[in-house]
Amino acid sequence: MEEYDEDVPSSSDPSDSSDEFAGESEEEEEEENDDEERSAVKSPTSDEGRKSQNVDALLRGNLVVRRQSLLPRVLSVTDGAAVARKPFKPPFSNGYHDRNDQLVHRLWARKRFVPWGSSRPALVLITNCVNISSAAEKDVLEESVSLPAGIDPLVLWHPEESEEQADNLMPIVVDPLLVRFLRPHQREGVQFMFDCVSGLSSTVNISGCILADDMGLGKTLQSITLLYTLLHQGFDGKPMVKKAIIVTPTSLVSNWEAEIKKWVGERVQLVALCESTRDDVVFGIDSFTSPHSPLQVLIVSYETFRMHSSKFSHSGSCDLLICDEAHRLKNDQTLTNRALAALACKRRILLSGTPMQNDLEEFFAMVNFTNPGILGDATYFRRYYETPIICGREPTAAEEEKKLGAERSAELSSTVNQVILLM
Repeated sequence: MEEYDEDVPSSSDPSDSSDEFAGESEEEEEEENDDEERSAVKSPTSDEGRKSQNVDALLRGNLVVRRQSLLPRVLSVTDGAAVARKPFKPPFSNGYHDRNDQLVHRLWARKRFVPWGSSRPALVLITNCVNISSAAEKDVLEESVSLPAGIDPLVLWHPEESEEQADNLMPIVVDPLLVRFLRPHQREGVQFMFDCVSGLSSTVNISGCILADDMGLGKTLQSITLLYTLLHQGFDGKPMVKKAIIVTPTSLVSNWEAEIKKWVGERVQLVALCESTRDDVVFGIDSFTSPHSPLQVLIVSYETFRMHSSKFSHSGSCDLLICDEAHRLKNDQTLTNRALAALACKRRILLSGTPMQNDLEEFFAMVNFTNPGILGDATYFRRYYETPIICGREPTAAEEEKKLGAERSAELSSTVNQVILLM
């Protein structure tokens, strides 16, 4: 087997290689000297000079990173502590956007934190709205809405000419902003609720009602319409309601807030206590119950109200109470029912899709909550209504028992029909 020698190119002469390397090193030294001369011409303190030096060092591969502390420069701001404690405002002066509500809602009334270098926590108030300074933006909120053709105004009450001091009384008319969206059955519902809470329903002393429409018939819109009307109008021209509380299951708190803003926008000042800490809840309730607070509506869950019911014990804390999913009040012995019943507020509205139950005790609890004493106390109701009605429905009941049960049932229906609207 023959072996073939492979021709391998020989490397450069050692003398040539050393000369080449020496030449390259001399060129690098000359470039470095030129770079140093160019950098010496520029001011080392100027931004352009520092930038040029950094670029040159990066190209040469000898960039050295020096880290400096940021906090000393941040904390050296004049009046930094005072600035950190100022109320939070969105980063624009004029205007307001719905997305701000989500931020304010989660941060809510205040934020507790410990400033740098301090051992004590600081409380920073977070405003719930932005002052709109321009007259044009104010006109947007106060813009009047006219009714489309074919839709009649909804006049809830008009003073009679024969009434005394009729000149000082003002008609109560629902704002066209809401009337244009009301269906016929909803107009009837708003009128019914107004008659009950205003005491115009009948000769009986009635100040509350139960709206028992089926789901999807707009109980929320009817309630918002009545709420908005009473917050802005009254018999003497002054608002009939200054403070209103909406109590609802926890899952519906944010829904009520969204519905109110959907229909009336920023025309109502409200606070919704949802996903809040205990401190935020206490601060929100205190802000609402304050005599000089601009807040008009408080939306709160049943559990939150029960735990903080003592804060609503004084008169004037609530002029109108609306309870959604009111079947939760069918037992008058629960702590939630007792806490709400103790509220110093006569105008009470219950919203429920199924208030009519076979259990007369549960039915009595709900009716008695809206209008205490209209059916007597629990003992009287059980003896006068419940026992005869139940006995008259038994298969073995005598004719007299059936007749008495039918009479008491008709009498009960006649009374409760004044405070219950069922559609």
